[in-house]
Formats: sequence, structure tokens, C-alpha cells
Amino acid sequence: MPYFRHGMDDPVGNFSTTLGQAALARDWAAVHRCLAPWLRAKLTVAAVQAFFEDEYRTNLKANGIEDLHYPEYPEPGVGGNGFTNATELRKPLSWLPAGKNTRNVPPEVTDANMRYWAMVQLQCSDDQMAKLGFDHFAEIWLAVVETEEGLRVGYWSHGAY
Repeated sequence: MPYFRHGMDDPVGNFSTTLGQAALARDWAAVHRCLAPWLRAKLTVAAVQAFFEDEYRTNLKANGIEDLHYPEYPEPGVGGNGFTNATELRKPLSWLPAGKNTRNVPPEVTDANMRYWAMVQLQCSDDQMAKLGFDHFAEIWLAVVETEEGLRVGYWSHGAY
């Protein structure tokens, strides 16, 4: 069941939902178009597909499932928070070991252009939950930034940390 968009303004919520819907449809080119110019220059459409499918595989393998499956719930869950900014994203995470405690946030993501630290969760259908034994395939966190093109993903990660 999709999350309530608490604190998300309509443009950010709509953008996050659109990205999630494109991922659910496996329209990797559309997901790629949601990336900020600096990420589009760095990542191919195939790399975007791998970003999602690698996370699906990780969750499937953690539950003893070798075959690739895709999330079947028809809408993404969206949420996040509006108080995390680019400065906060770059701070070391004290509970992780050195060398693994910082996010590689591109310098183009700034406090001035970052609009939201958004979460998009791609969930299992009820049938999948019963058969696979977990509730979501991926939880992607996005630094949603304002660019000349409009809202785009300036940085993303599997999970909030």
C-alpha cells in the first residue's frame, strides 16, 4: 500500500511517483530521463536497469530465491523527508566503519538546489508477499534537485544510508 506523502509537496511527490511508475513498468529509458544531467552523463540506461535489478536480486537471494522476479504492486510507495539537505547527506555516518560511512554525493547536489530526500519503495503484490516472504523489492532514496530541466534525481542510493 503506498505511503502517505507526508511533507511532500505535489511536484516532488508527483516526480517521485513518476520515477517509481517508470521503474515498475521497466521503462529504464524513462527512469534515465529522470536523472539530473550529471548522472545521465555518468550512467547508461543499462546501468539504471542494473541499479534496480541488482537490488531486486539482493533481496531475492537474501530470501533464498535465485530467479529474478519483479515487483508487482501497481504503484510505488513514496515518502522521505524535507529536512535532510545536501550538507547532511555528506556528513559521515557515525555508526558505520570508516571508509564506508560517507555517501558519494555529487558536488552538483547543493543545499540550494536540493528539494527533498525522497524514498521510492517498489513493493510486492499480496500474492508475491505470500510466495516470496518479503514485502518490497527495493527502497531507493533520491536527492531530488531542481535543475534547468525541472526536478531530477541528483543522487540516489539503495536505502537511506
